[in-house]
Amino acid sequence: MPFAHPQGCRTYLVADPVSKQALALDVHLDLVDDVAERARSEGWKLPYVVDTHTHADHPSGAGTLADRFHSTRIAHELAQHVGVTRHPSDGEILHLGDQPVTVRHARGHTPDHIVLVTDKALFSGDTIHIGGVARTDFLGGDAGQLFDSVHRLLADLADETVLFPGHDYQGRGQSTLGQEKQTNPWLAISDRDDFVRELTANPPPRPANMDDLLRLNREGIDIPDTVSAEEAVRLVEAGGASSVIDVRTGAEFDAEHVPGARLVPLDKLAQRADEVRATAAPRLLLCRTGSRAAIAKKTLAALHVSGLTVVDGGIEAFRNAGGETEKGRDRMSLERQVRILAGALSLLGVGLGAFVHPGFLALAAFISAGLVFAGVTDWCGMGLLLAKAPWNQSSSENAENAAAAPAACAASAPTAGCAASVPSSGKVIT
Repeated sequence: MPFAHPQGCRTYLVADPVSKQALALDVHLDLVDDVAERARSEGWKLPYVVDTHTHADHPSGAGTLADRFHSTRIAHELAQHVGVTRHPSDGEILHLGDQPVTVRHARGHTPDHIVLVTDKALFSGDTIHIGGVARTDFLGGDAGQLFDSVHRLLADLADETVLFPGHDYQGRGQSTLGQEKQTNPWLAISDRDDFVRELTANPPPRPANMDDLLRLNREGIDIPDTVSAEEAVRLVEAGGASSVIDVRTGAEFDAEHVPGARLVPLDKLAQRADEVRATAAPRLLLCRTGSRAAIAKKTLAALHVSGLTVVDGGIEAFRNAGGETEKGRDRMSLERQVRILAGALSLLGVGLGAFVHPGFLALAAFISAGLVFAGVTDWCGMGLLLAKAPWNQSSSENAENAAAAPAACAASAPTAGCAASVPSSGKVIT
């Protein structure tokens, strides 16, 4: 049972329908709730939660899911993941009821990489992708070892074996080993030295926030709900600008923003949540002072989006902490607009109540009650309405929306994820 993620990651429930036992494989933190709901609604027991390796491009949800189901966490001993209690050796068998699942050590992408083999399927993690292979330029990866691991699997397993990769960047869910032998340009390279030379010649960019993600995945610590402006500056300067989600209005974004940040206005979060999911965690939610970012975090959490962190103090604190911002034509902030409109309506209600009819005093009372409600709940309906006003839209927001889908694909493209580029002797397989 596959679970696809906009970043290109693949999570699986591998289950035996007779015993109703299942294992969860490579669980993305965003997909923990979806996997848990599927398992509970269909009555699956979950004795195992497995990570094929230390993930560098997304936060693992293995610890969170295992805690909910009291599952045994499994990873290779070289991964040194806190909370993992079982480190299978090469060839060790896990049992789902009477069904065996064989663990194979398949180093190359990382030294700690394992794959899972059933009688009809290979869950390859980041070794063989559909039309590609994994990259080996970080985390102790070794292109020669990847060549050995791949060809050992190809020699041992039948062509009919169904391939379920840990990542898929082209919208393809599964293949077979026989099909990959015919169409995968990397598997067409039969000479080990040629393979190594091709794979190491043009490494893709490092995944965004890689160092922080590695620490999170190894140490099992939670992504914080908030970070200081100083910490946000550090994360951005370390290459995490693309993980900044600015939830202000388009006009505010045009006036000043963090270079490289993505604009997803608060009132459009629900329909554009996949853009947030496609952004590498930890995702930094940013507004002017932090209030709207806190609302955005609640909205996204209800949509099962995890790895969210509010930048305390917003862009003002970020700038004051030395963070780089890009400025355009100055615009009035949404908070100031709310104060002006609320004050004007209150004065109007009082004036009309004094000179026209006392009933108009109810308008002033209503606005005052709304301000109290906003202060208590940190939710402002007037602000959300004003955010939709034409003067609060970005002059470039139509272009931003038009580029949304390609940007999400670019965030999960082979050149930005865990897959290698296409060899110079091959071509893209679509």
